[in-house]
Amino acid sequence: MIIPYFSMFKTLFFGQYTNTMFYKFNDFKNKLDIQPEHNFVGIIPLSSANNYHIINKYVPKIPNLFMDFHFSKLENSKDFIYGYINIPDILVTTRSIISFILTRDYVVFIDRDEYVAQAFQKISESSKNQDAFRDSGCVLYFLLDYIMAKDLEKINSLQQNLVQLELEVLNEKNLDIIKEITNYRSRTMKLHHYYVQLEGILQDLEDDISDLISNEAKEYFNILIRKTTMFGHESEQIWEYTSQIRDIYQQQLDVHQNAVMKFLTVVTTLFMPLTLIVGWYGMNFEHMPELEFKYSYPIVFGFSLLLVIIMCVIFKKKKWW
Repeated sequence: MIIPYFSMFKTLFFGQYTNTMFYKFNDFKNKLDIQPEHNFVGIIPLSSANNYHIINKYVPKIPNLFMDFHFSKLENSKDFIYGYINIPDILVTTRSIISFILTRDYVVFIDRDEYVAQAFQKISESSKNQDAFRDSGCVLYFLLDYIMAKDLEKINSLQQNLVQLELEVLNEKNLDIIKEITNYRSRTMKLHHYYVQLEGILQDLEDDISDLISNEAKEYFNILIRKTTMFGHESEQIWEYTSQIRDIYQQQLDVHQNAVMKFLTVVTTLFMPLTLIVGWYGMNFEHMPELEFKYSYPIVFGFSLLLVIIMCVIFKKKKWW
């Protein structure tokens, strides 16, 4: 009878869900079915997070624990640190969120879309030095470092896309791309805000006013701060680059509109003398000798044609078209 009661107790107290994972520090190769008492990492799906006592006990202190935000933040308390990192979709396939609660004894992640679970799976497979995951701060560092590992590559890819977009605008291959330019501006602005907010979070983790993070982890976070600062500068330059592309697009659009207006002006100017002739001989006077002359029509036609040719030659020499 003991085993069934223990199983029921485990389900009510810790929860028992297939996507929930627990690991002991320094041992990411072996996934645990139940929550250890201390020195562990927990990855709990958002859908079942409210069934875990280790999560529910923080709800009174963090009322917005299960809410979604469009920014990243960090909240320090006396005995824990709550972090919320919103990764923009320009760096990942879809917008991903890392939400965690960190103490001296453990770090628990609330996994919203299995992003954290997949990241830890790859970290455990690729990491050769399991001893590096010796405390909660180090675990958080290695997760953030893994997530940022390909950021520079993606930033460079984004720069190449913008260069190609600029060439299309300059070559007038596509003057109807204002939506694409606006989309890039919006996404690069979010990317820059992400790095600015992430730098602030890492700075708070390094300062660690609650004294929950080891000195080794603080040194690791200092490395990430320098990397994040560099990415922040790169993202700011990219955002400014999108502003330049928008200005170039507007200039090209103005040039195109000016060319259209010049063409219409030339056509209007060519027809002004002809309009005068038509208006002149369209007057209803009884005595107009030219109307009765046998060769009036061919003379007027020839004169009009010669006038148009002369004006075209003048426009061409003046480079007005």
